Amino acid sequence: MLLEPPIVRPSDPEDVGEAYRALLEVLDGTVFATLDRQQLQATSREFESRAWQVGRGTLRVGFQSLSAFEPQTEAYQRLGAETDLDIHVYGQPDWSPPTIPNVTYHRDTAGTLAPYWFMAFDGGTEESQRCALVAREHDDGYRGFWTYDPSLVGDILDTLEGA
Repeated sequence: MLLEPPIVRPSDPEDVGEAYRALLEVLDGTVFATLDRQQLQATSREFESRAWQVGRGTLRVGFQSLSAFEPQTEAYQRLGAETDLDIHVYGQPDWSPPTIPNVTYHRDTAGTLAPYWFMAFDGGTEESQRCALVAREHDDGYRGFWTYDPSLVGDILDTLEGA
């Protein structure tokens, strides 16, 4: 179950079973490492789901390039329109994304963030919902981690805000 987590959109939280949600709560404060793209994608969906359910706060997401954001546009249109989230999307400017309510685009013209897949959610009014994922792309895949540690998530958010 943990090695092949379900991948669902944040608008479908009922697709993630209660047992899986309970497991994630047990693992709060733990740092994980991975090379697997599917695990990173599933973790991203879980973090988007947290943000969706809390409905407020700041979500910072790096897509490496803005064209990689294109397939996610519909999901983020819903997140932006149906929540009070302050969403920041980062990527190299190789595509012009549409205007979406509550979404701010950060064009990484220098390519500083281009090697990274990241997502960080400040938990809104619920610090226990803080979570972050940071992975760097290499020739053989990704190397990175995700965490539910509020302090580490805060450090990641501070770094991204200053980027």
